[in-house]
Amino acid sequence: MSLVRAERRRLHKRRVTVVMLAIGLILLGLIAGGTWFSNQKVSEATRAAAVAQAEQEYQRSLEDWNRHKQDCEDEVKAGRVPAEACQGPQREYFRAEYYMPSTFDFKASFREMITVWAMIMAFVALIVGASSIGAEWSSGSMMNLLTWQPRRVRVLATKLGVLIGVLTGWSLVLGALWTAAMWVTAVFRGTTAGMTSGTWQSFALTGLRGLGVVAAGAIFGFVLASLGRRTAVAMGVLIALIVVTQFGLTILLFMAKVRYPEMFFVGNYLQAWMNGSVTLYDQTSCDFSTGACQPQELILTWQRAGSIFGVGLVALVGAAMWQIRARDVA
Repeated sequence: MSLVRAERRRLHKRRVTVVMLAIGLILLGLIAGGTWFSNQKVSEATRAAAVAQAEQEYQRSLEDWNRHKQDCEDEVKAGRVPAEACQGPQREYFRAEYYMPSTFDFKASFREMITVWAMIMAFVALIVGASSIGAEWSSGSMMNLLTWQPRRVRVLATKLGVLIGVLTGWSLVLGALWTAAMWVTAVFRGTTAGMTSGTWQSFALTGLRGLGVVAAGAIFGFVLASLGRRTAVAMGVLIALIVVTQFGLTILLFMAKVRYPEMFFVGNYLQAWMNGSVTLYDQTSCDFSTGACQPQELILTWQRAGSIFGVGLVALVGAAMWQIRARDVA
């Protein structure tokens, strides 16, 4: 039996793989169900009711204003409030769309839903990746395997390649089901207006970047567990990164008044990777005591985010390959 086939079979039969894929499916199902029940299709009757409610609220606010208008004008004459405070309710503040029920707009909302799918599957991939290699190191089966296949780097690379292939494959299947669920929701509980071939291509590219996030999650968990030779090491490093880097670093950067402190947060790079770009603002460039100010901007593009993630993952994989080749595996 080939190493690839054996590893693929082992990965599919692992309880952690089955459980985590089931958890991912359940989470996506719950979100899809919540989206279905929290939205409804807008009809002409719904729009008419929203228009009527907006007009009713405007008239009610106008009546309240007329009762207190004289008091407000007296306050203005006394110089206690500015004249702008006595303008009264404006009709444009009572738009009909403010009183419309929630409806699922596929074109406007599906990109965010792709990100939800990608983050859930990346979490699943990270756990499966860390446990798959961590369990082999801790149980001693890795050492036994290397007596049958002594080329260490090839063994580790094969395991990593099979892991990425299996998890991206399952993510692709669940992504197709997720897309179908959102489309059905939009048809019966929202709208699919405005969809074009260009929009579908844009969504497809976002989905491909989402598969990249899933692969990155698998690689990150696998490599950390391989370097530490324990599943717990990967989980510990992940928790440390979240607590120390994302929380402790936040406090230090803002206290030091560093320009663009959000540039050091992984979440912003993930957002840029999935959405195409993220705009960061340098609040230290403004002196708000002198009045309004437009802070300087820095745009994080998906290309920049991808290059940073790529360099980091290549470095981690290289470290894992060097370790298994240089260190004793006993």
